[in-house]
Amino acid sequence: MQDITIQQRLLGMVQDQIPDKYSLVYELSELLGISTDSVYRRLRCETLLNITEIQKISIHYNISFDSVCGCEGSGLVSFQYHPIKELSDFGSWLAVLTNDLRALQNKENVHVIYAAIDIPIFHNFRFPLVSYFKTLYWLKSITNHPDFQSVKFSLNNLSNDFILKGKALHELYAAVPSTEIWTDLITYSLLRQIDYYWDSGEFASKGDALALCDEVEKEFEHLLAAARASSKSPDKQKVPGEKVNFQLYDCDIEIATNCVMVISGNVKTAYLSTQTFNIIKTSNTVFVEETHRWLNSLLKKSTLISDVGEKQRSLFFKEAFEKITQLKQKVSGS
Repeated sequence: MQDITIQQRLLGMVQDQIPDKYSLVYELSELLGISTDSVYRRLRCETLLNITEIQKISIHYNISFDSVCGCEGSGLVSFQYHPIKELSDFGSWLAVLTNDLRALQNKENVHVIYAAIDIPIFHNFRFPLVSYFKTLYWLKSITNHPDFQSVKFSLNNLSNDFILKGKALHELYAAVPSTEIWTDLITYSLLRQIDYYWDSGEFASKGDALALCDEVEKEFEHLLAAARASSKSPDKQKVPGEKVNFQLYDCDIEIATNCVMVISGNVKTAYLSTQTFNIIKTSNTVFVEETHRWLNSLLKKSTLISDVGEKQRSLFFKEAFEKITQLKQKVSGS
């Protein structure tokens, strides 16, 4: 009976992950290389999955087996971790984010809670210069990639392929209902990095630095509009009766690291930032439930600044725009 329960739980997690328009039977048939009749027997637990099939399913759907086998009481938590070491790793990292977001499209009862210490990365993808700057900073200053040590930030280095991939990622995130928890330090990380690169001579020209600052300002104008409309796509006309897909909270409590909780049906997955930009991911039941409890505690102690929180929203963004203006003045006057 225990083996059957574990199998039911594992296949249920797979069902929650795939888009509703896809057939679970077809997906498993293709993945495992077995007939649809064989899949049905496994779904009914008339046939138990073998160890190879469990491995294929766990790897393909990024499910840690400890989250389904009842190992939580041991205190062990398995994380998925794909560190960025080479430029090709960055492409794989983007692909993982894209696939995870695609799996959430058109799913019911999906929600993302994002506790952020800096601007959530998905917003940056809408703005190519900001996204490129963060990528360059990551590869040059964090991973110390040798191919980027002599590269300076320049608009000329921005490729059309990079722009298109970023736009696609942003659109995927914009379609998923989300609650974001920010602090008043949300601009600090990005602006400090730009300021440091300017002082260190890491911009090809003053014009490149000012163009980046202008785009950061545009990003915050977009985020202000998104908060006001409670939508990550404020430029799109709302459909009557359309549900709110973006809630933004201002939190006075310090948040130590970026933490993202993805809730899809009965499956919860936690993503944590580590080593500045890398990500670890788990669906371990004990860990995600405790993380969810912590996020709910933050929300209770935070102020809603999207939709109706006009006064608090104005004060929050006013401070952000003032910091951006100060940086632009410093660059212009240098």
